[in-house]
Amino acid sequence: MKSKLAFTLLAVALTGFTVTGCGPSQPELGQIEGILTIDGEPVKNGSIEFIPIGGGRPSLALTNAEGKYEAFYLPNVPGALTGKHRIRFEIAKGKPGDPGLVRPKKNGKRPQGEVKLEPSEIEVVSGENEINFQLVEAS
Repeated sequence: MKSKLAFTLLAVALTGFTVTGCGPSQPELGQIEGILTIDGEPVKNGSIEFIPIGGGRPSLALTNAEGKYEAFYLPNVPGALTGKHRIRFEIAKGKPGDPGLVRPKKNGKRPQGEVKLEPSEIEVVSGENEINFQLVEAS
């Protein structure tokens, strides 16, 4: 009787052990951080979207007052899928009368034409990736 009870307890314990390890696993992510600038000056209030070329969930990063960013795959999950990504960006518009950034300054002036982000495609590898972006006037 004792051995049957011990066997049952062991079977239940092993089943619980194997079931807990079978949940959905996180895809392979690389950590991405860097700085967004224009003409060497930081760009604040920018958002950078990392869109996997091979498909999958994009990651998002927001720049702070120093132009620094860190990409997030999910809230509280830093990183981006490994592989090649297309990059999109946006700059927050300031409220009327707010000295917030409407367009990044270059040489003390705001560019009149369109700007583009360089590089526009990147490759994310497993581990840490430092990728600095710059805005340049589109030709």
